[in-house]
This record gives sequence, C-alpha cells and structure tokens, in this order.
Amino acid sequence: MSRSTALDTNAIAPGSLVVSAVVGITLATGGFVIGMGATGLAAGTTSFWYLSRGTGFVAYLLLWGSVTWGLLLSTGTGRAWMRPPQLLDAHQFLSAAGAGFACFHGLVLMGDRYVSFPLRAVILPFGGSYEPLLVAFGQIAVWLSLLLIASFHVRRHIGGRLWRRLHYASFMAFWLAFAHGLLLGTEQTTAWALVVYMTTASVVIFLTFCRVLATARAQAVLVGDTAPNSAAYALRAV
Repeated sequence: MSRSTALDTNAIAPGSLVVSAVVGITLATGGFVIGMGATGLAAGTTSFWYLSRGTGFVAYLLLWGSVTWGLLLSTGTGRAWMRPPQLLDAHQFLSAAGAGFACFHGLVLMGDRYVSFPLRAVILPFGGSYEPLLVAFGQIAVWLSLLLIASFHVRRHIGGRLWRRLHYASFMAFWLAFAHGLLLGTEQTTAWALVVYMTTASVVIFLTFCRVLATARAQAVLVGDTAPNSAAYALRAV
C-alpha cells in the first residue's frame, strides 16, 4: 500500500460533527426523559421501558455495524467499493452513534417506575439486583466501546501497535452485547429478533475468519520473502 493511500487515524474524520450531534442529541433526549420520570410527570407510563428496548436494539445493530466496518477495513475487503478514509469515517461514526444509543438505553431506565434502575445500577457492572450478570454484559460492552472511541484521539500518544491491540476489545464488546441482547432482551422469543441476532453473529464470524486468513497469508509472504512488495501486502492485513 502506497504512502499516499495509508490511513491517517490521527486526523479528524469528516463526520466528526455529525457524530457529536448524534451522541449529544441522544444523551440530551435521554436526560429529558429521565427528568420527566424523576419528577413524576410521566408516572404510570411504560414509555421508558419501550424506549430502552428500542434504543438497546438500535445500539446493538450500530455496534455490529462498527465491528463489521472495522473488519472490512482491516481485511481490505471493503476497499474495492469504498476508499479507506471513508471506511474509517463510517467506522468511527457507527462506534460513536452506537455508544450514544447504548447510553440512552441504560439511562432511560432511571425514569421507569416499574424496573427502577438507580444511577449506580446503570453505570456500574453488578451494581443492581436485576439479572446482574446479564446486565453487566451490556454495561461492560458500553465501557469498552467508550474506551475504543477515546483511543482514536490518543493514538499518537500510545502508538499504532498498542492501538491495534487495544482494538481487539471490540470483539469482546460485540459478543458481550450479543449475549446481553439475546439472553436478556424481551424480543428473544420472537422469530425476527433471533434471525437478526444469528445473522449479525454469522457475519462477524465469517469476517473474523477472513481477517485471520489474511493475516496468516501476509505472515507467510513475509517469512518466505517471495514477493517484492510483501511489506505492502502485509500492511493490508494489519
């Protein structure tokens, strides 16, 4: 890969303002809804529960999209139909939007009078009494997502090697969110939800195998030194 086409992850992506707007609006809306519940203006309604369910499912799909986009970027598969900077921009956008919806998903439950999640139970794993393990899966997934988003802004300080290793946590975040949604979500018994969960998981597994095979081929080329542009080929698998 030529120097001119190399990804500069230190640069601010063109969609940063859109990302900030999405996350800001999401959290502001969540705060408004929480305030209505805390003041009793929406007493007796189940809207908070339905909002949490809906935004939780959207957050999962956005996280899946972020992981999928990252795999397309790292394997080079997506470069045939989209430029690498655009792939990176979409990857960052999906990560930030997913984190915003995930925060809304948890915070909005503070306004629900039936489940009654205090702030401590929302932000701290095992901080509540309702299905603590399965809830913790989702909470840890959110914290890992926020850590990965922050890593984009400190990459120049921690170095590219550590940054790439840190990004393996995105797989853990996805599978924790998958288990959280599949085992705890109220849609788990519906056929359409099962299809969505199984399809998204299958895509991630398939692209992960492609990623592993691409890395193995790159290492074989480097060890064998059989191609004049082996170093450039290896960069595609990083």
